[in-house]
Amino acid sequence: MKVIIAGAGLGGLCLAQGLSKAGIGFEVYERDAAFDSRTQGYRIRIDHSGQQALAACLPSDLYNAFENTAALPAPVYTLDTRMQTMEDKWVDQWIRDEREIPADLKADRHTLRRVLMQGIEDHVHFGKELTAYSEQPDQTIQCLFADGETATADVLVIANGAASTLVAGCFPGTSLHDTGDICIYGKAPWNGELQQLLREGTNVIFGENIAGIIDVMQFNRTTRSSVMPPEDYLYWALIGQRSSFGLQPGQSLRLSVPQLQEAVAQATSTFPDALSPLFTGAAVTAGAIVPVRHSVQGGRSQQVRVTVSGDAIHTMSPAAGLGANTALRDAAALAAHLKKSADGHLPLMETLLNYEQEMLSYSAAAISASKKGSALLYNSGDNP
Repeated sequence: MKVIIAGAGLGGLCLAQGLSKAGIGFEVYERDAAFDSRTQGYRIRIDHSGQQALAACLPSDLYNAFENTAALPAPVYTLDTRMQTMEDKWVDQWIRDEREIPADLKADRHTLRRVLMQGIEDHVHFGKELTAYSEQPDQTIQCLFADGETATADVLVIANGAASTLVAGCFPGTSLHDTGDICIYGKAPWNGELQQLLREGTNVIFGENIAGIIDVMQFNRTTRSSVMPPEDYLYWALIGQRSSFGLQPGQSLRLSVPQLQEAVAQATSTFPDALSPLFTGAAVTAGAIVPVRHSVQGGRSQQVRVTVSGDAIHTMSPAAGLGANTALRDAAALAAHLKKSADGHLPLMETLLNYEQEMLSYSAAAISASKKGSALLYNSGDNP
């Protein structure tokens, strides 16, 4: 069996590792020119399901590298704009106490991708945008790339992110709903100056139709690992209604850096003055603003050996922290299902259908939980 994976994000690379572990041939094709050609966020929380997925797909040494490069576990604190504790604001998916087992692990996205690349570098191809595919007479899938080259495999997995143009041929009816809300994120060096104000964990600040998330990312460098963690830093994200950023409904998000900085200043105007250096001193770039969207999931239309995973089928609000974890869960589930087919226990098409039935069920629940998280975080009034 040979599998082609379109997309080298967290989910695509985790799937590749799972297939490698299962002895299944694979190639990953990524449209980005290089591994680090663009910013894709900073901190992500890996919950129990995400940890289970990584453990299932990675060899033990790489799973240990993931654990060793994650920031130290810490709880979530809910605060008002005066940095006083709020007891009536809580998203079900958050960890209230770092002693809860298993605690969420806070991973640096770039570092986690480096871990996921270990050992499979020769099978990951950058600057290769997959633009179309077709079923061949022998039921294999031929993939066409933007540069005119082709590749053929027994299975194609579409894992190339939100707004993928490939999904319509496999799951017609799948679309993206734009809530009208936005998220801006950034990072700053951790120098201890804000230590008196911030808790050493995830600080969630509730404002008027907006929420600010500030996470202290401190890493353990005493454990040797094949991948070293980054320097300590402060991660922050602002998520809310456009009006809280001084933006109009439908206004283009292609903002200049000064416009983006003005939007951040507007959104944080009621936050403590002591936090201002965190936002004004950050290198905010145009790639740091994203719309809050969620998928409207369609259904399979043809019995072809093409399936889908990650944001391509279940984009969701970051409010509950479930997007990356659901993509990792996809990777582990699909790798396990394909292993059954590779071992001769199930026909390949039946295997794909079983995976999709499972994936569509838990991902729909994750999308629903993310909508509820948005409503609690910043009073999202989205009604698709």
